[in-house]
Amino acid sequence: MQSLSTVGDYQFIMPAPELRRYFSSYYFFEISTPGGVELEDLLYPEWASARFMLEGNIPASLVPDPVVPVPAASMTGPTSRACHISCSHARMAGIGVTPLGWARFVGASAHAYANAVFDVTLEPVFKVFGNIWQEIQGLSDHRAIAEVFDRHLLAALGADLPREADIERVHAVVADPEIVDVVQLSERVGLNSQAVERLCRRVFGFSPKRLLRRQRFLRSLAPRMLDPGLKWVKVLDSSYHDQAHFSRDFRDFMGMTPKAFLEMPRPISKAAVRARLEALGQPLQVLQGPAIPQALDAA
Repeated sequence: MQSLSTVGDYQFIMPAPELRRYFSSYYFFEISTPGGVELEDLLYPEWASARFMLEGNIPASLVPDPVVPVPAASMTGPTSRACHISCSHARMAGIGVTPLGWARFVGASAHAYANAVFDVTLEPVFKVFGNIWQEIQGLSDHRAIAEVFDRHLLAALGADLPREADIERVHAVVADPEIVDVVQLSERVGLNSQAVERLCRRVFGFSPKRLLRRQRFLRSLAPRMLDPGLKWVKVLDSSYHDQAHFSRDFRDFMGMTPKAFLEMPRPISKAAVRARLEALGQPLQVLQGPAIPQALDAA
């Protein structure tokens, strides 16, 4: 599953079947611009991701902070702000971590790691990703790297967590466009509002209200990313009162106005969104619901 763009080469590889509840995809990105021209772009709010720089570097920051170098092997916690990146030459491998994957393979409170980037070699909670980094340095073949990912993650899988079903139900309901407030979310998953609040902060990184706002915003933004000719009024989620309401969310999540965003060239993210849609059926990681096993889905 591969997609080429004028600025880079993107490939998505699915994890082993046993790991698909915990990791949305493995992804690979290569870029080398003509003449070393530096490209700037924005990555959208997402769940956590481990990123391994196999060559070069991609300085980054969460808006509105200034762009800075990032560790060669890093974990970005779940985000509710866009990530500003700048690069001209890089080769990277990454692992998209679902909320259940965070609970199973990290275990620490996601809220403590939200909207921040960490060196996986220095943080004990990211030990499995640090071990992966030690083995993939020097590798170039994407399939070989994906096999290393599978081997380490399968070895670290361990026993099921007591609340996996609750986590996946919350994830599924957050991704449901029919759910627009916390009361509906709590009723659908069968937990009281306090329990939902605690679970969301610990596993998803944010309050349920912010998660629903982020989901609504990205659900509205995605069609415009895929078809710039669409008018905002045609793509806005029905729970937005008006375009001014959406614009406030836009500044909150993206750090700029919709107009400024549309005026950005965004060569990297445009190609990545289309490649991800082609490979995985969703243009953004947070729009991809949980990979719930059949038995759990019917429970």
